[in-house]
Amino acid sequence: MGSKKGNVLAIMSPKGGAGKTTITANLAVALSTIFNKKVLAIDTNISTASLGLHLNIMYPKVTIHDVLKKSFSLQQAAYPYNSNLYVIPASITIERDEDLDTMQEKVRKITDHYNILLSQVIDDYDIILLDSAPGFSIESIATMQVADGVMLVTNPEYPALASAVKAVEYAKILNVPMMGVVINKATKVKGELTKEDVEGALKVKVAQVIPMDLRVVESVAKKVPVVAYKPYSPASVAFKRLAASIINKEYNPSFLETVKSFFSRFI
Repeated sequence: MGSKKGNVLAIMSPKGGAGKTTITANLAVALSTIFNKKVLAIDTNISTASLGLHLNIMYPKVTIHDVLKKSFSLQQAAYPYNSNLYVIPASITIERDEDLDTMQEKVRKITDHYNILLSQVIDDYDIILLDSAPGFSIESIATMQVADGVMLVTNPEYPALASAVKAVEYAKILNVPMMGVVINKATKVKGELTKEDVEGALKVKVAQVIPMDLRVVESVAKKVPVVAYKPYSPASVAFKRLAASIINKEYNPSFLETVKSFFSRFI
């Protein structure tokens, strides 16, 4: 493993569009602001990067690509979002890969790079979030291998659940602890999978259910995570509860926050 402290968490999804990066961005902001944790968020989705876009880091001069090429240090690629949160984005431009190594060799090389890089910053942060590539690519497998645990993101539908089963198996093969499942974009409509359905199929505890919330769509367009954009929206409250669970705490909104959250559904 890349960490000796147990504070490197990979946020992954076996399929694209599940909302993995939205969850990473909101966790990073919630942990750094509400819970006053030192957070480093790294986009390890090298081929289809988007974490920087969610946090309004549009055209970074130095990215994780440059660090992996050993052109720059990890510290040079870290952009401050607030006093507690630093973000290392990936490039949104096409990177030509002329490396003819096998998949296994590429995974080993990237894993070795990440292990070295993480060892340089592991003591500087309370938690490091890795926004993994979707699926089971070279990038996602390398991300899982350097993490201390995996948070699996899925949607409450059967195709997504079938892919999630495979992700759990990959984690077992790589001997990486599965820290929990996040069910994202839940609507509670008839036929949608329940928390009990997901836990029964995956044999992994559901850490949080994030409701479908139009404020999330708005926040992505604004490039501001919803926990900051609309802090009392239903999704924001769920994100805060998820952030609390990661650091073994509870998030109990005040009565005023609960009232604001209720009425935010109609605004």
